[in-house]
Amino acid sequence: MMAYLNLFWPEGTALPRMLPLDIFHMETGGCTGCALELRSLSRALVEGHSDIRFVSTPRQAGLLLVTGSLTVEMAPVVELAWQAMPGTRLLAAVGDCAVDGGVFTPSYAVLGGVEGRARASLLLPGCPPSPAEILDALIRWRMQGEDELSA
Repeated sequence: MMAYLNLFWPEGTALPRMLPLDIFHMETGGCTGCALELRSLSRALVEGHSDIRFVSTPRQAGLLLVTGSLTVEMAPVVELAWQAMPGTRLLAAVGDCAVDGGVFTPSYAVLGGVEGRARASLLLPGCPPSPAEILDALIRWRMQGEDELSA
């Protein structure tokens, strides 16, 4: 069964037209609940021919989206992906684990979340946030950024 995205926000206004947003997703450790929600969102975006799309390599991305707690093993991999991104790079943390470590508290294997370690453009807590919440956060964040660029 395919999930369908609403063409209107709850306020009844149509979704805005945005510049394309290419996202490279990395799951850095945890239960993968957020990654599953992102997969659902990705399928719906492909079906809807959206300007937001998930790409298969960081060299194609403008936004690095991290889910899961940051583990000691994945920290250098995240850094390599970040360095491989061209031009202006943005970072987003989705889910409680990616934001502050969630239930996976800092230990010998887990560094925690992105918060306090890197400057993220978008922090979206939730365990896990729904595909609709993720899409809403991305759209609102993009609109806010485009308003700042035009001002």
